[in-house]
Amino acid sequence: MWTLLWGDTTNQVSGQWNHEEHEGSEKALAAAKTKIGMGLIAHSIHSPSGIAWMSADELKGLADKADAKATG
Repeated sequence: MWTLLWGDTTNQVSGQWNHEEHEGSEKALAAAKTKIGMGLIAHSIHSPSGIAWMSADELKGLADKADAKATG
C-alpha cells in the first residue's frame, strides 16, 4: 500500500501527520492533489517499502501545474 501523509498547520508544527493508505501511486497522488485543493498539506507519499516517493514540495508543484493547466 502507498501511504499519503497529510494534515494542516497543527500537524505541520507537531510533526504528527494523518496517514491514508492507497492501492497505487496514482491513487495516492490524486488524494494528495485533493487535499491540497482543500487547503490542507500533503506532506509526502511513501512507497509500500516505506521509501519516500514524493515530498511536500514536489506534491505542491504538481498540484500547482495541474491548476495552471485547468485555468489556462
